[in-house]
Amino acid sequence: MPPEFLSPATVAEALRDLGAEDAIAVGGGTQVGLLARQGLIAPARLVWLGRIEGLRGVAVEPDGRLSIGAATTLAEIAASPAVRSAHPALAGAAARVGNPRVRAVATLGGHLVQADPRQDLPPVLLALDASVRLQSAAGERRIVLREFFAGPFETALAPGEVLTGVLVPVAAPGDRSAYLRFTPGSEGDYPTVGVAARLRLEEGVVRSAAVGLAGVHPRALLVELPELVDRVPDGEAVQAAAATAAAACDPASDQRGSAAYKRAMTALWSARALERLLALTD
Repeated sequence: MPPEFLSPATVAEALRDLGAEDAIAVGGGTQVGLLARQGLIAPARLVWLGRIEGLRGVAVEPDGRLSIGAATTLAEIAASPAVRSAHPALAGAAARVGNPRVRAVATLGGHLVQADPRQDLPPVLLALDASVRLQSAAGERRIVLREFFAGPFETALAPGEVLTGVLVPVAAPGDRSAYLRFTPGSEGDYPTVGVAARLRLEEGVVRSAAVGLAGVHPRALLVELPELVDRVPDGEAVQAAAATAAAACDPASDQRGSAAYKRAMTALWSARALERLLALTD
């Protein structure tokens, strides 16, 4: 029998509908459809969240933070003037996921809840210190994104919860961020390694530095880079920071390359991302 399909109009209705056994929340359905076709899941009920008005769109909070609804598509994030102005690296990463057809339906919430360690947006959001809103019948809780990803295809989402949105802090003066992805095959493929770099500079001195990594660890990974902090950065410091990023990851060998190869690519692309940010200060 095909699964039952429901389209609630509110989060409360969605939580009620998801209380049934073998019910699954659906955003764009790109991942759910793939998993179902492969026989990896067999939901009895699909609960589509795209009709819930409060889960769509990008808003700027009074304190300047971006609030992005879980049902907002990646295409909408890529085109949003607010995202492109506040965090162009996030808009750029959203614009490079899959292909236009995927981006037109894939949602931010589905992208994050899937927790595929190869995805493009998690490392950027980690680098930007984003947090997620989780809603249950008991109320709302917020957790920082670095505590949300627990492992490959595993999150901190509790039974009876849905992800309703993402909060991205406003960039501080001197903040710089960039996202680079290495995809030797098709541009629409998952990256072999994705690197989101973030620096905060004050009069040429780095005050904080980190990279978010995709494709080279069991989960999206945030790595702090103390080698660059409280100094005027140079090539040697950048290479040391890139080595720290490579040492922190735990890649698996697969058709995209061996673990050693991916670790080497992590160092290379981390250095390139950091160098790009430092060039912005010239």
